[in-house]
Amino acid sequence: MGDFLFRPVTLADAPAIEALMAAAEAVERTGEHYELADVVEDLENTMVDPAEDWLIVEDGGLPVAFAHLTPRAPADGAISLGIDGTVHPDHRRRGIGSQLVPRMLDRARAHVRERGEDLRPVITATAPSHNTDLASILARHGLEAGRWSFVMDADLGATSDVGVSWPEGYRLETWEGLEQDEIRRAHNLAFPGHPGFTPWSPQMWSQWVTGSRSFRPALSLLLRGPDGAIAAYVQTSEYHAVRAATGLREAYVAKVGTLGGHRRRGLATTLLREAMRRYREAGFDRAALDVDSDNPSGALGVYERVGFRTQLRWTQYRMRS
Repeated sequence: MGDFLFRPVTLADAPAIEALMAAAEAVERTGEHYELADVVEDLENTMVDPAEDWLIVEDGGLPVAFAHLTPRAPADGAISLGIDGTVHPDHRRRGIGSQLVPRMLDRARAHVRERGEDLRPVITATAPSHNTDLASILARHGLEAGRWSFVMDADLGATSDVGVSWPEGYRLETWEGLEQDEIRRAHNLAFPGHPGFTPWSPQMWSQWVTGSRSFRPALSLLLRGPDGAIAAYVQTSEYHAVRAATGLREAYVAKVGTLGGHRRRGLATTLLREAMRRYREAGFDRAALDVDSDNPSGALGVYERVGFRTQLRWTQYRMRS
């Protein structure tokens, strides 16, 4: 193993992190692209401290790897934390990942202890399923594969508009001018019992939805039921880095949900079809999303019916109890 320097991250490291992400994507072909502003947004997440929850690895002053925590809000006596990061492809198989993973596991446990002795950590990591080297490192440190998700996309030029309608009494709206706590609460009500789901706090919602530069409220839709409450919704995001890297304008479907009492009526399919029609009108080339293989709502079939096809599988690893 080399003599590497592991140190905390500062905002000044954002360009180096962006470059490491780009180098990894060029080899792994995950379709995940980041601009400098996206990295800065992650570093400024108020739920983490870059000086504690991020690490960058240098070899002779050259950044060769990084890792960070992504915590969720406490729920049911636990805090769920994801570990993410990458090693530059030219520097893999030098023992960097084997040193980085245990450091991040230790930090994840400390992060939780700092927020309450009565909380327990639920530690996860995700990676493309074809990354067997990382799978081996995670397994050695107690993380086991347990769930999978599929990255899907739809060519908007190959799908045609169809008549969209919804049951009588339902009303279509965008998220423009919407009271965001209303949709946050609706999202939390839509997913109880879903594997791995923890409720979104206002802080999380601000970080990843309303405060994110990728959020597109005019292309995010919802249906209100006869009682005026939210019955189903679709949230849309757009990442400029994808267009810069691929030449394609992509609408990312970040969230899809239907609340209890409104299921089995085709509301999600209706909203997705209407959203895709609006994406085409707005000049998008494709739509993309990811779906959990354990999703109990049959979402994979819904997405396939409106034109999405699986492109990549990711594996989620979870620390053994």
